[in-house]
Amino acid sequence: MGAVRIGYMGIPGSNSEAAAKGFAVMMGWSDTVLIPLVDSRRTINALEDGECDYGVVAFRNIEAGPVIETRRALAGKDMKFVASQWVPIHHCVFVKGEPERITAVSSHIQALLQCRQSLKRLFPDAELQESEDTALSAQYLAEGRLPDTTAVICRRNAGEMFGLNMVYEDIEDRDDNMTEFYMFKVKG
Repeated sequence: MGAVRIGYMGIPGSNSEAAAKGFAVMMGWSDTVLIPLVDSRRTINALEDGECDYGVVAFRNIEAGPVIETRRALAGKDMKFVASQWVPIHHCVFVKGEPERITAVSSHIQALLQCRQSLKRLFPDAELQESEDTALSAQYLAEGRLPDTTAVICRRNAGEMFGLNMVYEDIEDRDDNMTEFYMFKVKG
């Protein structure tokens, strides 16, 4: 038997990647291949298409509530629930260089919601921009696909991986911020 293929919403450096690694440990799998699929829809579709054996998606957060993109991706699908886990979530703010003024903050909608009060305090005039994934926002900023006056919210490892400068750490509104992740497979 080959490696267990685990698809997950997000890219390397995302909270979902951390959850996928946690599920591998939980299930006792030592030979795994992690497949970044950016969002819940692609993760569920990859399961149906046989591109992965298991799919990991964020399901709900204690502050921001249900992950709507996951609920939509699962609508009408016949997936088998395998396991769940609560993962502590800590958000950092990263910038490129030393911007004098931040005009926008980019991240996944769930991260923006989990940091709502902190963002109002730290960046009261900044436009909030939704992206498909927290780590993807970091990648886009690093590659110049977002203006240098944009800040991103992501995991510490994602910002560091893309060579960005951290300006704030642990900006989630709740100290006990956690997201529940689900792992699915195709029924049958």
